[in-house]
Amino acid sequence: MFVDEHELTVRAGKGGDGLSSFRHESQMPKGGPDGGDGGDGGDVVFVASHHLNGLGHLQHTREIRAKDGGKGQGSDCAGKNAPDTIIEVPVGTVIHELVTEQPEPAPGPEAPADDGEVHAPEEAFTAEGASGEDLPQAPAVLQARVIADLNEPGMRFVAARGGNGGFGNKHFATATNQAPRRANPGRPGEHKRLRLEVKLIADVGLVGLPNAGKSTFLARTTRARPKIAAYPFTTLSPYLGIVDMQGESRFVIADIPGLIEGASQGKGLGHQFLRHVERTRVLLHLVDVSMEEPEQLKRDYDVIVGELQAFSPALAAKPRIVVANKADIPGAQEKAAELSKLIGQPVELISGVTGQGVQDLLWKLYRMVKGETSEREA
Repeated sequence: MFVDEHELTVRAGKGGDGLSSFRHESQMPKGGPDGGDGGDGGDVVFVASHHLNGLGHLQHTREIRAKDGGKGQGSDCAGKNAPDTIIEVPVGTVIHELVTEQPEPAPGPEAPADDGEVHAPEEAFTAEGASGEDLPQAPAVLQARVIADLNEPGMRFVAARGGNGGFGNKHFATATNQAPRRANPGRPGEHKRLRLEVKLIADVGLVGLPNAGKSTFLARTTRARPKIAAYPFTTLSPYLGIVDMQGESRFVIADIPGLIEGASQGKGLGHQFLRHVERTRVLLHLVDVSMEEPEQLKRDYDVIVGELQAFSPALAAKPRIVVANKADIPGAQEKAAELSKLIGQPVELISGVTGQGVQDLLWKLYRMVKGETSEREA
């Protein structure tokens, strides 16, 4: 199962306590302080890995805890620093910190004006005007703020820092106090509540209504093997496929599950998958010309454009190629030409089954990904 969002708590390690200790050697009956420092607690570190494509390995993890630092030892020996706890996540993982904020309390009613009459004390009045009742408390609000975006392989982010080790008593010796018994405890490590969110890293995002033929197109052009069948929402998880051109030229396509009207408000698969096209450089908008007339195709086209615009204006403004699929169906060319007039931009015609027009489309996509041509020129 593809898991692209998960919440958990991270706790860094506590620093080790410093030691209060004195030398006890036969030749030094009044040996000075020799308490060592405590070791530092371990950090919790997230690392972006291209070997992962989801958060399934963390879906049952509710807390990640790093180890504590070692306690200080005698003979000026410091405790060991704890190792960092390394957590691998997919490239494209956005880390949010969840912070609970308490709203400002609502102001109470003003005291009655002094008109010569005897009134109850100001604190006896409530919002409802009754005496002796507590003011209602507004519920705490959970806010999320982005603290890291691991969008390149190997990127590291320290989500929670371990506490420093405490000082041993040797640090507190002075000319007037040569035998201090003071030693510091280790400091606690940081702890945070996090939400991990994966946004796929791809060059081209496939968008379109259910059954537009996106999975068939991806299977033909890449080695990805998405599930394909003749009913809506067959694709329940995003699929990534690599298109190999000539030589070392390649680009990545993400097949996004079929969108429906209202997806930007969470209807259907909604926000679960729309965010996966946010990082793409080019959108490939696929429409099926086999079943509907050009006017209905225009309405279907407007649904997708409207959902992209509602979710993110920046997303809707990305370069986009409109492609009419199923060129092998009679009348497909005429429908594609009419749709092109209705939407005011070129419409490519391909067949994901026979391969007609697919190679030319891939080269056009490749040039757009590499920035060699504009949407209009495409």
